[in-house]
Amino acid sequence: MDPDVRHSRKWALAFASAYLFFVVLAVAGELNGHHPRAEVIATLSAVAIFVAVYLWFWARLYHSGRPLLAVSALAVLCVIAVGLSLVSSDNFGGLLIYCATVAGSALHWRRSWLLVAAVCALTLLIAVVLPGDLIGRSAVALIALLAGVGMIGWNRMIELVRELNQARDELARLAVAEERLRFARDLHDLLGHSLSVIVLKSELAGRLTEAAPNRAAQEAHDIERVAREALREVRDAVSGYRQPRLAEEVEGAREALLAAGISVDVKQTSQALPTPVESVLAWAVREGATNVLRHSQAQQVAISLTSEDGAACLEIVDDGRGEEATGAGGSGLAGLRERVEARRGSVAFGGRPEGGFRLAVSLPLRPSLEQSVVR
Repeated sequence: MDPDVRHSRKWALAFASAYLFFVVLAVAGELNGHHPRAEVIATLSAVAIFVAVYLWFWARLYHSGRPLLAVSALAVLCVIAVGLSLVSSDNFGGLLIYCATVAGSALHWRRSWLLVAAVCALTLLIAVVLPGDLIGRSAVALIALLAGVGMIGWNRMIELVRELNQARDELARLAVAEERLRFARDLHDLLGHSLSVIVLKSELAGRLTEAAPNRAAQEAHDIERVAREALREVRDAVSGYRQPRLAEEVEGAREALLAAGISVDVKQTSQALPTPVESVLAWAVREGATNVLRHSQAQQVAISLTSEDGAACLEIVDDGRGEEATGAGGSGLAGLRERVEARRGSVAFGGRPEGGFRLAVSLPLRPSLEQSVVR
């Protein structure tokens, strides 16, 4: 059983039992009324059945998902309450108030209004049919209405609390999933680039060991520097603080590409960029440079950064193997696409007709109203 349902039933049964105090007073009034013994025994038996069904409803049928059984229990309670009211209205006319509370809880709160209205109408009918204090019996009908409406409101509140808890759990689950995605994406982008540079410089150092030992030592020193930087970046990614700087990534890409024997032409005419935009473009530069180092076998790379029409644009073009070396099905470009689309930008990549590969990213400098709301 759902713990929330068990908790609700426990408190409902406790309150229902406490309000049976008024039934005890009605029974005491019946015993002091000097009625025939047979009538007293029949009345007390009916009251006992009423109390048993009433408590059974709150203990077993409340929020049970068995509407037919719940409505059947309400019908039994109403029949007993009407019968006792006809026998002794002064003592047992208030039993229909108990029926109203059950009516407000027997069905989903959207449909319980009909049952509450039916019980209140029955209470008014009893008030009109029986002789005597019409105003007093009409007051009972009003109390029954308030009790039924109060139970409907209570049940609605319980449902809202349950939905709120479910929404909170779902948000927590989505936050965990988003954090896992962020970490996987950052780890791929960080280590993919750094390890590619380390492999490249290791190969270069191996070739230069005999021919140019001083240059080989410098490359070994660079390998150590890149490895330490990669370790720091991974620690930052784990902590969630990794925000790459565009200028640093462009310079790092230039150094890595030049070390691989690839000429680099960087053109930058963009203005100062917002930090979120700069961060995404920095990831794009890193991913583009990594793909060139890994796959392209290019000789020349052009990196262009511009700002126009309210958007920052990055373009990385090489003269390598083109479409066959894109790695488009890998997680790197897929992760880049997720970053760009999260900022309502666009990304395009693929081989060029004249040869080589092109990666283009465009990001709005100001987020749209829709994006602001989503974020």
